[in-house]
Amino acid sequence: MADEHGHDDHHHDRDHDAENATQQTSGERSAASAVAVPIIALGLLAAAVWLGSMPGPLPPAEVATTTPAVPSHSAGDPLPSWNDGPSKKAILEFVTAVTDPNAATFVPPAERVAVFDHDGTLVCEQPILHGLFLVDRAKDVVERRPELAQEEPFATLLTGDLDFVRRLGKKFVLDVTFAAIAGMSEDDLEQAARDFLDRAQHPVFDAPLGDVAYQPMSELLDLLKARGFDVWICSGSGIHFLRPVAERWHGIPPDHVIGSQPRTELRETATPLDEGKEASPQLDLVILPEVLILNDADQKPASISAAIGRRPILAVGNVGTAGDVAMLTWSQSDRRPSLQLLLVHDDAEREMAYDEPSHASLDAAAKHGWQVVRISRDWNKVFARSLARRGSRAGGLDEPTPPSEPSEAVASPAFDAPRPEVSETGSSESAE
Repeated sequence: MADEHGHDDHHHDRDHDAENATQQTSGERSAASAVAVPIIALGLLAAAVWLGSMPGPLPPAEVATTTPAVPSHSAGDPLPSWNDGPSKKAILEFVTAVTDPNAATFVPPAERVAVFDHDGTLVCEQPILHGLFLVDRAKDVVERRPELAQEEPFATLLTGDLDFVRRLGKKFVLDVTFAAIAGMSEDDLEQAARDFLDRAQHPVFDAPLGDVAYQPMSELLDLLKARGFDVWICSGSGIHFLRPVAERWHGIPPDHVIGSQPRTELRETATPLDEGKEASPQLDLVILPEVLILNDADQKPASISAAIGRRPILAVGNVGTAGDVAMLTWSQSDRRPSLQLLLVHDDAEREMAYDEPSHASLDAAAKHGWQVVRISRDWNKVFARSLARRGSRAGGLDEPTPPSEPSEAVASPAFDAPRPEVSETGSSESAE
C-alpha cells in the first residue's frame, strides 16, 4: 500500500520489479548584430557543448468529474511505439491513478505538472542540436567577416571539433566567450533559430533536425496533454533556441520552456520606416555579456520552482551527464503520487549507445526506485519514420523492435502495491 505521503511505496516496488526483470543488461539591431552573432554563437556554445553528452565507453482548475479520453493513436493504445512491459505499464498506471477522480491517488489538474529534459530525452543528443545552431551562427559571421576565419576560437570552431572547445574547461570557455556577447536582441536570436530549423540537416542521420525527435516521447506528450497535465521542458540548452524548437517539434508553447540564458537589458532601438520618415523608437531586450542562468543539475529544481511554482509529479530525464538527477530526485520528494522516468541510450543500431562515466544517473535510479526506460527494450520504434545514417545502406535504422522476451516482460506491480527492498548497488545497470 502507498504510505501516508501517497507515493513512496509504489515507486520502489514498481521499479524494483522492472529492474530485476533486466538485471542481465543492467546591440543595436543592425550594426551590432554582426558582432553579436559570433558572441552568442561562442558564448552559448560553451554552455551547450559543456552540457551536451560527451559520454564514456499553476490558480487551481476546476476538478474534472470524468477521466478525459486518451488520444486514439491506434486501436485505443495511446502509446503504440512502446512495447508492452514494465515501463509502458508504469506510465499508463500512473496516468490513470492521478487522473481518476474516484481514486485516492487523484491529483487535481492544477497540480498535474510534468517536466521533461530535452536533449537526449525528447530528441537525439548526439550531437547537441543547440550546438549545431551556434556553430551555424559562427559560420554566418565568418562569411560576412572572412578575417575571423583564421582567428581562434573561430578557426577550431569551424572545423566542427566541439570536443576541443569543451576540453578548454567550463570556466575558461564561459569567462572568455560570454565576456564578448553584446548587442543582439532576443527577438533576432529566436528568429535566427527558426531560420536554422527551416533548413538544417542532422549530421549523423540524413534528415531534417526535427526528424530526430523521439516518436515514443511524442506519444507520451500527447497522452499527458490529453489527460490534463501541464507539460514543460527544462533543459540546459539555450532558452532562445529551445522556445522555437519546443513549439515546432513538441507543441509546447514558449512560456512552458525553461533553459539556460544570458542576462539581458532593456534598450531603446529604432526601427527604420519608409524613406523620408523618421525612425520609430522601440524597446528591445538585448543580450549582455553575462551568464544569468546555467540551467543544469542542481539549478533545474530552482528554475522549475521559479517558473512554475509547483513541484512536478512526473519528471523525465536521460543517462548522459547526470544533469537530470537533481530534477528527478526533487520531483519524488513530495506528498503526492509521482513518477520518474530515466531514458537509457543502449540501441546502437537504431539510435546511439552510450553511458556516463560516473554512472550517477543509473545509481540514483537504483537507489530511489525510478523507472528505467531502455530504448532497445521498451521502444518498438525510435523515430516517426525510418532514418539512415549518412553513408549507410538504404533501408533505415528504425525497423520495429519486438517486445522483450517473456522472461523480461515482468508486469509492474499495481500503483499502490507494497514496496520490497531495493538493491543499492545498481551494478548491472551501472556497468553498461
